Amino acid sequence: MNIQEKQKITWRIAVIAGIFSAIVSIIMILNYWQLQRSEPLENELLASLVEQLRKDTGNEQLKEDIRRLDLMVRKAYFTKQWQIRAGAFMLIGGVVILVISLRMYQSYSDKLEEPGSEDRHLGKELITAQKWIMYSVITIFGLALIAAYLSSDKLADPYNLAGLEDTAAESEVEEIAIRTPGDTDLSGDTEGAPAELETGEESNEILSDGELEKEGVEQIIEETAAAGASTEPETAPETAIAESKIESLNYGNQFPSFRGPYGLGLSNHKNIPVDWDGASGRNILWKAEIPLHGYNSPVIWGDRLFLTGADATTQFIYCYNRNNGKVIWEHPVNDVARNTSEVPRVTDDTGYAAPTVVTDGVNVCAIYATGDVVCVDLEGKRKWARNLGLPDNHYGHSSSLLIYKGILLIQFDTNKQGKVLGLDVSTGETKWETQRESKISWASPILADIGGRTELILSTSPQVAAYNPLTGEELWSIDCLMGEVGPSPGYSDGIVYATNEYAVLAAIKPGQQPEILWETNEYLPEVASPVVDNGLLFIGTSYGVIVCYDAANGEILWEFECDDGIYASPMIADNKVFFLDMGGKMHIFKKDRSMTLLGEPELGEGSVSTPSFSDGRIYLRGYNFLYCIGI
Repeated sequence: MNIQEKQKITWRIAVIAGIFSAIVSIIMILNYWQLQRSEPLENELLASLVEQLRKDTGNEQLKEDIRRLDLMVRKAYFTKQWQIRAGAFMLIGGVVILVISLRMYQSYSDKLEEPGSEDRHLGKELITAQKWIMYSVITIFGLALIAAYLSSDKLADPYNLAGLEDTAAESEVEEIAIRTPGDTDLSGDTEGAPAELETGEESNEILSDGELEKEGVEQIIEETAAAGASTEPETAPETAIAESKIESLNYGNQFPSFRGPYGLGLSNHKNIPVDWDGASGRNILWKAEIPLHGYNSPVIWGDRLFLTGADATTQFIYCYNRNNGKVIWEHPVNDVARNTSEVPRVTDDTGYAAPTVVTDGVNVCAIYATGDVVCVDLEGKRKWARNLGLPDNHYGHSSSLLIYKGILLIQFDTNKQGKVLGLDVSTGETKWETQRESKISWASPILADIGGRTELILSTSPQVAAYNPLTGEELWSIDCLMGEVGPSPGYSDGIVYATNEYAVLAAIKPGQQPEILWETNEYLPEVASPVVDNGLLFIGTSYGVIVCYDAANGEILWEFECDDGIYASPMIADNKVFFLDMGGKMHIFKKDRSMTLLGEPELGEGSVSTPSFSDGRIYLRGYNFLYCIGI
């Protein structure tokens, strides 16, 4: 092949690459212009259906139609976002090929040119023309790349669907009086419970007008002594928090954090009921109104139950007596030093108090959408408070907390940057802080004992990563997720399970070189976290499908379709799996490879909060009330 033939080929390649890059550039610039003219999630039909729902808030079929259409719109939106990212890479590739081809073409032209004054004059004109063409091309390509970058994520809740569900729930709930201890098998009218002292000393002081049952007092004294002595945990039952090397102040018999001990979705408690009815009060031991709104879940230590609530101006921690629903104390989270007076932007389906508190039996720690972190003792007395900075989060901060060996663990992934922190739980001082090459996340961390080493595991986009909870050192990381990550990781038998809607469900083998054992994208959760036990992996989706996978290979063992979507994370307790849908119906299955539905009791109001368990009872937070369910 001679030089002239090579020159022709490189010219054709340059022309094709130039046309391709120009087309991609024009499409991306038009896409940016279109995004600026209208919100990407606006849909006239959806807006019309929402307007109908405002007039008929109890229409369940209309709610379902809206959810399905909203899901279609969001899927189309994520497809568009993928096209923008793919277009940027295609444009860069096209420009690179164009530049290389033109450079080669020019080198072949130099070899063919013969010296002469006229040719030199024409050459200068040609060079000038080429420069102007190149400047124009660079300008167009640059505008296209800038347009791709500025086509930012605008996904939100533009129609206030969550708010409509709240309104519907409020209009449908029949308020019933809180039952007194005389209506249950308990005795006494208790306003408080003995505190578990930091020194570990036993205390028989009763902060109430009546008396607790002797058995209840003895239980708290035993738990207090256990907290002071740091005894080994009892052997776990079948659905078990295993005898882990993770420290345990009797953790297996408490419910100290989001999704229970270590955030794994497993509870040791037995004799959990499968039948109740919130409307009639059947098996509802008590029901208490919650003063301020929040989507966080109940946390339990001994006879004390903790929740938070907040709005744009007010933040509170609430402590209830879990035996009768009486408020023991309320702690206002105010006077926290901040570097801004700006109020965080949140959506109705996240709010200002989405993260669940954590306790170690001595401290109770909470975090809010403002970035305020506070620690109080069991009597509600503040120990410290600080602000981490206003989270740059277009839904609102929702990552819950964990405590490990005196360190408060915080996942703080925002639009600006990702990081994970360890604070001294006694003083609030930063023990360590690790910056992360990650995008925003709404997931919560978990703790897992992997090969005798305790690991703090976090999900975000694009990676799942593990850290040393005492130092913040990254132990391993693997890219497998995308989109706006809401579900927390799951863990069992040395395998981490990570998932997110519009991404994948992946089984990850941890280590210095982590690997994905299997992955699937058939059924994926948007908010609810996976739970794993005895080789079974359970998923609840926002479009109402419950799935049981074989945790070893990702095979679907069974699936079940609900009438409503699922935001609350599934929990395993008493050899049963509990799925709470957004309408307040609990779908209870036997933890088994074949599907056995044990019951579908209803709360009587909507809920997106994960259930908690203690001593044969379920504690559920609805949109308006806190419920204690038992027999």
